[in-house]
Amino acid sequence: MLPVLEECWTRVQDTLSERAGKAAHAAWLAGLRPVMLERGTVYLEAPNQMVADRVRTLFRPLLAEVLSQDIGTTLQVELQTHGEAAFDELEVSPQHPVVDDGNRTAWLVLKNLAGGRPLPSNLFYFHGPSGVGKTFLLRWWREQNGDRGTGRIGAGAAMVFDLPALLKAFQAAHQESRVGGLHDELVQQRPLVLDEFHRIAGKPKLQAFVLGVLRARETGPSPTVLAARWHPNDVRDLEPTLASSCMAGFVAAIERPGPIGRLRYLRALEGAPSRNGRAAAVETLAQNVVGGFPELRAAWAASRGASLPKKYLELIDPARVFARLRDRTAEKCAVPVQELLGKRQGRAVSRARKVLAYLCLQNGLSGSEVGRFLGGRTRAAVSYMALSLQDELAQSAELRTLLEELQ
Repeated sequence: MLPVLEECWTRVQDTLSERAGKAAHAAWLAGLRPVMLERGTVYLEAPNQMVADRVRTLFRPLLAEVLSQDIGTTLQVELQTHGEAAFDELEVSPQHPVVDDGNRTAWLVLKNLAGGRPLPSNLFYFHGPSGVGKTFLLRWWREQNGDRGTGRIGAGAAMVFDLPALLKAFQAAHQESRVGGLHDELVQQRPLVLDEFHRIAGKPKLQAFVLGVLRARETGPSPTVLAARWHPNDVRDLEPTLASSCMAGFVAAIERPGPIGRLRYLRALEGAPSRNGRAAAVETLAQNVVGGFPELRAAWAASRGASLPKKYLELIDPARVFARLRDRTAEKCAVPVQELLGKRQGRAVSRARKVLAYLCLQNGLSGSEVGRFLGGRTRAAVSYMALSLQDELAQSAELRTLLEELQ
């Protein structure tokens, strides 16, 4: 559709000049550039924020009318500008999510929550399909909270569980008759994050336990944030009372990135060439690839072939992710980096190595990548480290706290 839009934009320039006036056209409209046409909306890019604001205020109805007449269907017009984000400098990572209409509501809620602004609820339920960045938003929120051990909200950093990890902890506590202790841990006045909440489906005992935790936390000051693939009413075999408790909080959908979100994300991956030699290729990808961030990333990497930029972003370069987690783990566990990557098997070193492997897998690295960076270990060895640590996490609140501080 981009070539069609560009041809249309060229054709309507005389009409726009006549209708708006030559001086106004030269000052405000001539510098606009079409970048996308999707679902009845034309996206135009302005050279700066002032032009974008003026066009929105004075000329958007005219642009919509003229473009609609030329294309032959009713269109809306949206304006964006390079000034809204430095596309060739933007870092796309778990700490820097792309925000657009698909996730703006959830992002604003989390931003207000991080800023300490009063909200009508302390329970938040975000749902959306795989690949839309739910976990990224939660990680960004925790970064905004200073969640690296400083704990500016409540009495400490957030407690974070994905449902498989919570299930393991609950099963271990149940077998050892210490469910009350796990309950007390989860209701303390610290933010609680439960990711992959939809996996609670078909687990009645765990559902009853979580319901008790939510009810105990509902009058406290610390927020509870749930993230799931589906709306509470669509989670299979969810106990009605638990579904009702989820619905009593703030529920918001997170959609797949829209056209502007796709374009920003791809431009950030591309870097500076997205404004010159490969601008058209990047805009075509944003137009044609509809899906989540993994699909966009895969399509972008395929379009680059063997000519990927030297300056990888964290989502692309696993070595940067590993180095960041390696250094933080070594510091927090008081283990030298050389020993962490070496062959020594002391208790402290072994545990730190397991923590590092687990964190790397949680951040999207493959087992073979972790093994390669971790001194040439096999994928099977890395898998064993992660599984062994999961067993220890189910038994140790202290270890869970350590992992929360490192995530």
